[in-house]
Amino acid sequence: MTINITKLPRYQEAVTKFTEAVTNGAEAEQRNELYADAMSIMGEELLEVVSDASKKEAEELFNNFQKNPKLTANEIKFFNEINKEVGSKNGILIPEETYNQVFDELTTEHPLLSIINFKNAGMRLKALTVKSETGTAVWGNVFGEILGQLDATFQETAFEQNKLTAFVVIPKDALKFGATWLKQFVMEQIKEAMSVALETAIVKGNGDKQPIGLIKDLANGTVQSEKIVYNTDKTALASLATLDPTNAPKLLAPVMKALSISDKGNRLNIAGQTYLLVNPADYYDLVAKFTSMNLNGVYTTTLPFGVQLAESKAVDTGKAIAFVANRYDAYIGGGVALEEFDQTLAIQDMQLVTAKSYWYGKAKDNHTAALLTLAGG
Repeated sequence: MTINITKLPRYQEAVTKFTEAVTNGAEAEQRNELYADAMSIMGEELLEVVSDASKKEAEELFNNFQKNPKLTANEIKFFNEINKEVGSKNGILIPEETYNQVFDELTTEHPLLSIINFKNAGMRLKALTVKSETGTAVWGNVFGEILGQLDATFQETAFEQNKLTAFVVIPKDALKFGATWLKQFVMEQIKEAMSVALETAIVKGNGDKQPIGLIKDLANGTVQSEKIVYNTDKTALASLATLDPTNAPKLLAPVMKALSISDKGNRLNIAGQTYLLVNPADYYDLVAKFTSMNLNGVYTTTLPFGVQLAESKAVDTGKAIAFVANRYDAYIGGGVALEEFDQTLAIQDMQLVTAKSYWYGKAKDNHTAALLTLAGG
């Protein structure tokens, strides 16, 4: 018996409602409610599958996913005692080895999250970023004022408010399936829940207790509750509505020029780092246009200037985002802590817990990404 969480029908409908609400500028309370609904529905559908399965089938439930390496002693203890320990007042941290595997698989299975290079800040909730990308090398003697000659200064940005809460459903009798099965069951839910929220924030987040999206205009921030939020989207830089292999160099050249210079006018090397992010509904139309068979009979997809195509449901149809991957600062910190949810769902034999983690994300400047329009956009 196999299952793919992303194919659960009611869950997919709920995720679509959530992403549409974000696109339409829904209030935070409504967005949070729709997100919680989606996670609860995912848990319900998973439990429906589990409740209909025998123990043997349940153990094979995730056999289409990557096989788990042998559990460490720390993981075995954690998952064998999870039902007892999750109820603790301050929550419990998932074992580091499990947390690292969740993070690795999260970035492997979701294109945008694999492109954005999240740095692990460990238990620190501060991101170390570069304020200025220029520095000075000096010939001759080095004097005491050398510190004043270096413009490449660093700053620490706290992100303890950027808490991402994922909902995880654990059957109360799950221990009978064993620690290995329970680990995978918990991991799959955390990965899917985090991926939905993270991709949406990386594309559209306004910085209010969440990362700042690629489409946000960093020149139009406003102060709200002692923090800067970015509610204004960028104006489309260009139209790619007629994009095809013959005119692609001409249409993409101005975009590449805009991305290859910083806000301060410094020239940047963006070779191999530029992506064109589109909605899945537009992705294969573009792939078809730029795919051809080479002399060896192999189909290859190639865009000018080394631009690479990627997809995300967080991008609106008819829109595209060109961005430089290594110019988006991204961190995860604080580990992942499990806590028992303070409300119960109307489902028997089930425990609902929350998995909390902290994330930071912000483009280095407005030239990191450009908003574009496609046919129909």
